[in-house]
Parts: sequence; C-alpha cells; structure tokens
Amino acid sequence: MGSRYNRLGIFGGTFNPIHMGHLRLAEDVREEFFLDMILFFPAARPPHKEMDVWVDPVHRLRMVEIATESNEHFICDPFEVERGGVSYTIDTVKYVYEKYNPETKPFLIIGSDLIPGLGTWKSVDMLLKMVNFIVINRDGYPFEGMNKDIIMQSSYYLYSKRKIDITSSEIRERLKSRRSIRYLVTDEVFRYIIENELYT
Repeated sequence: MGSRYNRLGIFGGTFNPIHMGHLRLAEDVREEFFLDMILFFPAARPPHKEMDVWVDPVHRLRMVEIATESNEHFICDPFEVERGGVSYTIDTVKYVYEKYNPETKPFLIIGSDLIPGLGTWKSVDMLLKMVNFIVINRDGYPFEGMNKDIIMQSSYYLYSKRKIDITSSEIRERLKSRRSIRYLVTDEVFRYIIENELYT
C-alpha cells in the first residue's frame, strides 16, 4: 500500500510533446478543484487515437518528467510506458487505487472531444464508478452539444475558465518546418527535443 492522498487528479495523454498549455491547465484544475496532486500518465499507445508522428514513449515520458519535476503538486508516473502496449484508462485507474490509495474517488481529466466515444471504452461501467470526471472544453465539442448520458452515471464537472490555444501538433509542425517553439514548451523540454533531434 502506498501513501494516502485525499484528492488526486489523473491526467493522461500522448503528450507528444508536453507543452505549456498542458501544464497551465493542470495547475488551473488543481487549484479550482482543490486537488492535492495531479498524476501525469504518458500513454505507451493510446487506444482511441492514432499518433500521426511516432516518438518513442521513453522520450515522451522523459519530457513529461522534466516538465513537471519542479512542481511539488505534479507527479509523472511511468506506469503506462513501462507496461507497454495499449494504455487503457481503467487499468491506470486500478493502478492509481493500488499505488496511491486515495481517500476519495480520483478526478479523471478528459477533453469534451472524448465524451462521444466514452461508451466504447474498456470496462466503462466500472470506470464510471471509480472516478469523478473533470471535462475540459475543447474546440468543436462544446458543452452545450455534449451527450452527457454516460457520464451522468458518475459525478462530473465542466471546466472552461481558460482557453489553451497551444497544441502538440502545432509544435511538431513548427519543428518540422524549422520554426521556433520557444515559450510553447518549457526550456528543459525545448533542450531535450533539440538534443535528441525529435520531430525533425
């Protein structure tokens, strides 16, 4: 059994690469919902998303580690990358219960773009009982038109106080065309990308 935490946020994704938008959003959500810790889980291979630019998961994991290490309320957990294969959310949530022993249901942070397909997720009925959802407004998937039938079975919260206009795809495209990505990622992530010649 690991240390007990009261309120945990789970933030998964490809983080290809992690950028300032991810970090600012996580900090906003942590403060808004009084979370003790945000757990970042870089995916080895996401089940619902094709990666148009493949970067070794070890590189993506390392970038999340160096981007989050200065924040005492952020933890980068290597569980999904070390396990390998497809990263199913239910498996990660079970792992969070086992390792972190939370005192209350963890808060799963997802974009509103994922809600329409939520019914296809592995063991979704179990997942709904194990987490609270924090749904982030994403362009093209407004809350007003969101089908909430599935997550109505769980506790969910909508969050749209900050609009993040940075995307990983923009960063990859800028690197490919040899344009600057400074101030879109942390200095440490910037150096890591350049030193390892990623996305070029």
